[in-house]
Amino acid sequence: MSDPKPHRKRDIFVDGAIAPAFVAESIAKHATRTDIGAHEIFLGQVRADVIPGLTRDRVSAIEYTAYRDMANDQMTSIREEAFAKWPTMTCLHVHHSLGTINAGDLCFMVFASAPHRQQAREAVAFVTDEVKKRLPIFGKEIFEGGGHVWKRNQG
Repeated sequence: MSDPKPHRKRDIFVDGAIAPAFVAESIAKHATRTDIGAHEIFLGQVRADVIPGLTRDRVSAIEYTAYRDMANDQMTSIREEAFAKWPTMTCLHVHHSLGTINAGDLCFMVFASAPHRQQAREAVAFVTDEVKKRLPIFGKEIFEGGGHVWKRNQG
């Protein structure tokens, strides 16, 4: 038996928010795959948080930047790890926004498909956490009244 082929490096970044129609289209594209029994999707959305002790203004948007090439390299490694852990997984799609994303808009999507739900669930949880831990993506939270603070991931 030969070793599986390494996955090619993909650009996970999109300019602007992830449109809900894109999510629906992503699901629809898999309708012809009759070996898939489950899809699992994580969608990250910008929250209009108030950060205690800093300002009374709500976050109106997050401006995302990244070391794009480094992040895509790291994402390739995460993808390899995920397919090694869940070899029956058929698809794994990751998209992250760059630029200014308004509160309420989608900024992060992890979509996995597998023959059974447990593999898809576990893979999405793993990939979501690893992206948050390992990818050099930075979010600047912009307040309604002006000013900003760099976002810290809290899990």
